Amino acid sequence: MASFKQLRRALRRAIYVSSCVALTVAIASCAGLKRDGAAVPDPAKAVYSLSPLERTAAGAREGVYYSLFVRSFADSDGDGVGDFRGLTAKLDYLNDGDDRTAGDLGVTGIWLLPIFPSPSYHGYDVTDYYGVNPQYGTMADFEAFLAAAKERGISVIIDMTCNHSSSQHPWFLQSADPKSPYRDWYRWISADESGFNLNQTIWGHKLWNASNGSYYSGLFHSGMPDFNLSTPALREEFRKIAKFWMDKGVSGFRFDAAGHIFNAAKLRSGEPSQERAIEFWEEYVGYIRTLNPDSYTVGEVWEPTFTRAAYMKGLGSDFHFDLGTKIVEAIREGSGGRNNIANSLAADYAAYAGQNPDYIDAPFLSNHDQNRVSGLLKGDPAQLKLAASLYILAEGVPFIYYGEEIGMMGAKPDEQLRTPFLWASEGKDRFQTSWIASKYNKNTIPASLQEKDSDSLLRHYKRLIRIKTAHPALYAGRLSPLATENSAIVSWEMKADTESAFVLHNLSAEAVTVALPPRYAPQSAPVADASTARLVFATYDGTRVNADGTITLSARGSAVIAAGN
Repeated sequence: MASFKQLRRALRRAIYVSSCVALTVAIASCAGLKRDGAAVPDPAKAVYSLSPLERTAAGAREGVYYSLFVRSFADSDGDGVGDFRGLTAKLDYLNDGDDRTAGDLGVTGIWLLPIFPSPSYHGYDVTDYYGVNPQYGTMADFEAFLAAAKERGISVIIDMTCNHSSSQHPWFLQSADPKSPYRDWYRWISADESGFNLNQTIWGHKLWNASNGSYYSGLFHSGMPDFNLSTPALREEFRKIAKFWMDKGVSGFRFDAAGHIFNAAKLRSGEPSQERAIEFWEEYVGYIRTLNPDSYTVGEVWEPTFTRAAYMKGLGSDFHFDLGTKIVEAIREGSGGRNNIANSLAADYAAYAGQNPDYIDAPFLSNHDQNRVSGLLKGDPAQLKLAASLYILAEGVPFIYYGEEIGMMGAKPDEQLRTPFLWASEGKDRFQTSWIASKYNKNTIPASLQEKDSDSLLRHYKRLIRIKTAHPALYAGRLSPLATENSAIVSWEMKADTESAFVLHNLSAEAVTVALPPRYAPQSAPVADASTARLVFATYDGTRVNADGTITLSARGSAVIAAGN
């Protein structure tokens, strides 16, 4: 019997093929018509400019996600701190729910950084896994946000910290008593316990912290005591937590510090670590899938490819750490080398597939723990557009760190990586947050002004997201390097059941003309059909597919040529 996933793909295939044929006619006969006051999606117009496109990516496991810090996004009550009501009011910026419009960003998912009660500004030290941060609003406010997101077709995943809690969590406070049932929920040892090094340091601080004659581990900080996920009762509690939030409508979770839950530093000498961690994630993610087969879970495994691949077996999806660095370095060099990025991606994907054939990659440029990419590329719009194209047009579910689409800057310390989103010039948007001042964004052009500029970075992100979510090859396809033998070009092929696409990026500062693979060269047939290769996206209008089977790619420009299967 066919699986749900196979049936869904078959239905999408039928819809896609029929829509391609219909669009061939529509482009010629009714481009520019209006329906209910909105533009009819016009693929021909979308090649070179921002134009509505019909989204075919569906569910939480496809599309493009937006990583969002509630504190910094939108403030509804004027206290300077972002909140759920402000976020709800600004949802139309992210996706207005209408594929016939082009004013919204178009993302299909949101990852909310921690929303639980916490003594810190960042929220990664949780005091209640069943509540929401009162600075962000009430549970009713959060539920209203979820409902509004669902109306727009936006999936929501929330940050979950299974590695540690706050030292102020009632569970930890009670665990200080050796006779407490919560004692084994945390990693407590005595001073004379063998197999541990009480002087162990990690990341510049001591791992073991003295308390009431015993010691507890705090991998990240003494205020973040580590859970002991070997304890069955704690594992059951986390299943209850997952069900609580998914019953409210959450589509999945981003797991913080997923690679550290059984970090060898806090285990008895010789005790297995990685194997136990993967076993936990297989069990936990497997349970989440029983609650919602279409749920999406993604882990923070800030490690080399081999380790990320191993965790794919349990998590299903990992963030693609180091990809952003490779993209920035290649753009600075202005060279694709020997199709280096495409080959590197393919090698990573092969490692992932070896552990989990159904893996989902989660590429990104920078996140809330890293210096922002705009600063690394000195705010250069052409280079930032190229960087965005390089990762969004690759495999998997890309994540955009909030503000990246308008070129926000930020550098360590962490607070300066998480500063308020810039909606408009000072005093021009009542939802502007102000909980901290940014040292780096005095010259950053706010969203409202970029909306009016047809050549802005924000407009480019809108175009990229629309093309990504409209084409099965891009959101459901697998990547294979397909070189042009020109060192300026990074290129690959994306293949899905219904469609294939050839993706090219020119990393040089000059226009380049290269031969297209025969499958993607111009066709001589007088009438195009669903299988005909066609240019569906180009960063700049100087990019052209030529009659002699070549493509001229603008400096630092990207292009996508798609063909139905």
